[in-house]
Amino acid sequence: MPSVFEWSDVKYGVGANKTSKEILKGINGSLNGGEVCAILGPSGSGKTSLMNVLANRIRNKGAKQRVSGVVLLDGKKLVGGALRKRIAYVMQQDLLFATQTPREALLFSAMLRLPRSMPMKEKRELVEEMLSDLGLLDCADTFCGDELIRGISGGEKKRTAIGIELVMKPQLIFLDEPTSGLDSFAAQSVCKKLVSLGSTRGCNILCTIHQPASEVFHTFSKVLTLYKGNCLYFGSIKGLSQGLTVNGVGCPADYNLADHILTVIQTSEPERLEEIRSSLKSFGDKDDEKHTLAPEATPPTPLEIEGGGGKPSLGSERFSSTKADDQPKAAASEQAAGFFLQLYALSIREALYVWRNKPGLIASIIVPLVLNSIFACVFEGAGDVGRDGYGLQGHFGAVAQVLIGGMFGSAQPLLLRFPMDRGIFLREYATATYGSAPYFLSKTMVELPQAFINAVLTWLAYYWIVGLQGSWILHVLVFWVSGCAAGSTALLIGCLATNAEVAQQSAPAVFVFQLFFTGIFIPVTQIPEGLRWIQYIASLKYAVGLSTIVEFGEGTQELHNWTDAQRDLADAFMEAQDVEPDRWWFYMLMILLLFCFFRTLSIIALAWRASYFF
Repeated sequence: MPSVFEWSDVKYGVGANKTSKEILKGINGSLNGGEVCAILGPSGSGKTSLMNVLANRIRNKGAKQRVSGVVLLDGKKLVGGALRKRIAYVMQQDLLFATQTPREALLFSAMLRLPRSMPMKEKRELVEEMLSDLGLLDCADTFCGDELIRGISGGEKKRTAIGIELVMKPQLIFLDEPTSGLDSFAAQSVCKKLVSLGSTRGCNILCTIHQPASEVFHTFSKVLTLYKGNCLYFGSIKGLSQGLTVNGVGCPADYNLADHILTVIQTSEPERLEEIRSSLKSFGDKDDEKHTLAPEATPPTPLEIEGGGGKPSLGSERFSSTKADDQPKAAASEQAAGFFLQLYALSIREALYVWRNKPGLIASIIVPLVLNSIFACVFEGAGDVGRDGYGLQGHFGAVAQVLIGGMFGSAQPLLLRFPMDRGIFLREYATATYGSAPYFLSKTMVELPQAFINAVLTWLAYYWIVGLQGSWILHVLVFWVSGCAAGSTALLIGCLATNAEVAQQSAPAVFVFQLFFTGIFIPVTQIPEGLRWIQYIASLKYAVGLSTIVEFGEGTQELHNWTDAQRDLADAFMEAQDVEPDRWWFYMLMILLLFCFFRTLSIIALAWRASYFF
């Protein structure tokens, strides 16, 4: 059924006192089912802010962000999960998984966002219908692509991003700059698809737009023009053209009306703009069907929303609280995908990314083989205790070096994983597609076998050339678990960092510090007591301890028939390194605990950052 979307006296401000700034200054409007509205205005006029407020993506946060006004869908207030189930939000950036195809991307959204009782067959049929409606059948099985992976065109990406949101059959669609980066034909094609979807499905569509081509601009049902947070005009494009002509600033023939109104806004004096605004209001009212807010929802006198003063918050009342009987029946739909379905879908997507990203897959095999072969040549024969010129310190250095290289090698890709995937995660998390826990667990499930293969390749290239004595498989296992623990620390840094550059700058301070507690440079007992506590959260220390036991412990001594002198030397060395062979279980336990501890902190940090993103 067609829906009516209304907003009244919407205001938005940031800061307080001297830093206070009013971004939106009481915006009104309404859309009837199937209408497509363009939000037009100069840069900084509040276009994206208005759309984010209407979509409930900006909420009251004390003096930091102040929101007020009334937003209704079919006369009912929408909050929380009810709102997410009834609206679609397409960001300006085409945040798509590079190795997914449009068909897979739409099916992924359908699996996790549509009711779990809906048969999978119906979900697939809905996806095929959406691909057809959006003109994506010809590229349905082509990768979406990114800067490194070739994929579909910009217009096809935009339509795919729209389709991902439309599969959940929303009543409202918000699009931020849907024609950004598209040529005029592709932009017009996207807008025509939006108009078609609005008319056939009865959903209202709002989109911000910047310098649209004339043919694109005239596809919209309505236009809302902003300047400095104020509404200059809201109504049909015909009414805008007539109103400008009456006010002596009509659009010349062969000029683009959208460009012309922006020029009028930026070249007119404030007093003149107020005159035009007052006059244009009658043209907007004359063309548009009137929709009034329900009497019980009539907004009271706006209240100032600040961090102190004990005053009630209008924005909090309107956007964060509601009575049970105010909830629309359509929002009371059943729960969508559960934890295990989310985990399954995310794991499949992550595994396919690894397999389909051929350059990355080849590099993950070649790099450890080549790099560790070079390292092995440097330490060639260092582990042969019967070799002339044998040195126990060099033997230990060969073992420690491969673990240090493994720590940095495991941490580096994970350090950048979340900063690079941040946009996709935030888009999907904001629409309740999945939770942070299954997101992390899926990445871990794919990461663990990758890390094990990396450990096997590393020790295949390193072990025999260096002539090490300990069990090969035990060295592989220690390298594997220590790399995963280092990766957990890197994930936490990546989740807390604001961008990839900050993550990279922060990593050395964390990982280089661990080197001081391996015993390579200085015995831990000689480190000042005030800093020794760091050793308990340094996974590399426990990994070096385990590998030392594997390489110099009693089992290796017996297997290779070390002489008494060699045994005494090895035992004395382990004692000097503060390595206790009987506590091998403690070292392994600490590595596993640190792995779980930092992963858990990463999940919490990720959810925390996502909750403050909007």
